[in-house]
Amino acid sequence: MKRTLTTTLLLSLALVSLAAKIPSAPNIVLILSDDQGWGATSVQMDKRIPDSASDFIRTPNLEKLAGRGVLFSQAYAPHPNCSPSRYSIQTGKSPALLQMTDIVGRHTGNLYEGNRLTPPSHVNDIADEEVTIAEWIKQHRPEYSAAHFGKWHINGGGPKAHGYDASDGATGNRDGLVLDGANPKRIFSITESGNKWMEEQVKAKRPFFMQLSHYATHLAIFNLKSTLESCENREPGQRHNHAGHAAMSEDLDTGVGLTLAKIRELGIEDNTYVIYLADNGSYPLPNPGNTNGPLHGWKATLWEGGIRVPFIVAGPGIKPGRSRELVVGYDLFPTISEWLGIEKNPEGVEGGSLVKILSGDPHASIIRPNNFLVFHFPHYQLDKGSQPVTTLLQGNYKLIKFWETGDYRLYDLKKDLSESDDISKNQTNRTVKMSRLMNDYLASINAGIPSVNTQFDPLTDPGRENLVTKHRLLEEPYFIQ
Repeated sequence: MKRTLTTTLLLSLALVSLAAKIPSAPNIVLILSDDQGWGATSVQMDKRIPDSASDFIRTPNLEKLAGRGVLFSQAYAPHPNCSPSRYSIQTGKSPALLQMTDIVGRHTGNLYEGNRLTPPSHVNDIADEEVTIAEWIKQHRPEYSAAHFGKWHINGGGPKAHGYDASDGATGNRDGLVLDGANPKRIFSITESGNKWMEEQVKAKRPFFMQLSHYATHLAIFNLKSTLESCENREPGQRHNHAGHAAMSEDLDTGVGLTLAKIRELGIEDNTYVIYLADNGSYPLPNPGNTNGPLHGWKATLWEGGIRVPFIVAGPGIKPGRSRELVVGYDLFPTISEWLGIEKNPEGVEGGSLVKILSGDPHASIIRPNNFLVFHFPHYQLDKGSQPVTTLLQGNYKLIKFWETGDYRLYDLKKDLSESDDISKNQTNRTVKMSRLMNDYLASINAGIPSVNTQFDPLTDPGRENLVTKHRLLEEPYFIQ
């Protein structure tokens, strides 16, 4: 009995201590990068894997942020493509549940017609009935203001139609194609808008939530001339040597540094959470090694290179360190809710709060409705070598279903980060159990499933290597124009 009472008392004291460290009205800044690979910064994402940091790209501001926060080594974007990830982060739900499983505006053409399978239709706008994190904050903490600057790319009338007080509108990829040499990818104008808006909130004594959604490092590649010259004059790395991409990445890092500097200047660093993550992995480049580091694959694929991304969280009460917990972008919604003292989440939220993990509690775990993560991409993206697939992650194990053949592959990511050793035939029990979890989950949410194209003609297979029999991506890196 004494031991039970002591344990209960210690737990209660720990919870009280944790609550004391969380400010009652913290500010939150979410910085979302575009197409940034897990191994495409100078932050070593996994301390056991030197190649999880680039040997060419320099991102000192991300290094500083990681040094005072928690770096998640096994963190995932909700989807290997832009729009679904962004919608998911806004709502705390998986893209499969939201029925947005491809980017908005993509519904026809050779990605939907003439293939062995016909992909399902998907939603093209953020739905009015879905509650965004900005709307949820406003409902429960009306003293807060909210802003979204940069890339939106989920239609629906733009951020102001979904709870945000200030924004750049219903922007998409094209808005980042800026030829202004002083403002590549709008990095510095987005940063300036955010800094000015934060200053206004501080002067008005209003707590705030702000999302900065950068267009970098998406193609096309733009950068400051001076940064490019610096990268061109630098000794190439053994894995990375693309000066243009490095310069764009470093300009983005400069923008992040300006945001962090403004937070310090305004005197709100001790009351502000800063979150940094990418919307999906990077694209192939003519580097000696994968832009995404030692991972296999790239964006628009459900190999690790398409979905494992940089993910850093810093702020009050957060004990600096690393975590190997399996985390995903839609965990941010319940995390922010808990930071703001909101005791519930909207119906259907699939993420779990990271607050206890961030506090350094060694016994903490993430509680979600499901004890697994599902990534659903039932579409083709032929230029990147991808076909309809679904992935289920549970612990160290990753199951991939290839919809063209119905085949499954199983990988132990702890031992096989390159996803080169399929163990599905050796661990049939695990494969069967995980496949049932996957298929039951997809059925339970009425997920869009690809169907057989009865008109398919193998002789007119639209310009791709036959991925029916070759599941792995092409090994040679190439540059997407």
